[in-house]
Amino acid sequence: MCNHSTGVTCTIYPERPDACARWYCLWRRIGALPDELRPDRSGVIFALEKSSPAAAAREGACIVGRAVDGEQAFERWEATEAFAMFVREGSLPVWRVSGDTAILLNPGNQDVPQRPC
Repeated sequence: MCNHSTGVTCTIYPERPDACARWYCLWRRIGALPDELRPDRSGVIFALEKSSPAAAAREGACIVGRAVDGEQAFERWEATEAFAMFVREGSLPVWRVSGDTAILLNPGNQDVPQRPC
């Protein structure tokens, strides 16, 4: 997460850089995701990222679900179903991240072991 994020909002939203203004989480990119998965409601932000959240893991595009409302957000049915959907799709690694812990749920088309951040 950006150092300007409070986990709920952006502290520099009115002056945010262009890259931030053009960025969309997967909830905004995938129309099939339910309204309950909106990050401010679910406590989880799903994003397509260019590199894995774990330092020792293989680099490349991946799907990352980050808890912004505490790890308990992963227990909500919306988050559980979203992770399951991304894992079933299977083409990209899927990571679950909370604080300093990153768990690989599915390696996608790569052989990447589960590693901590």
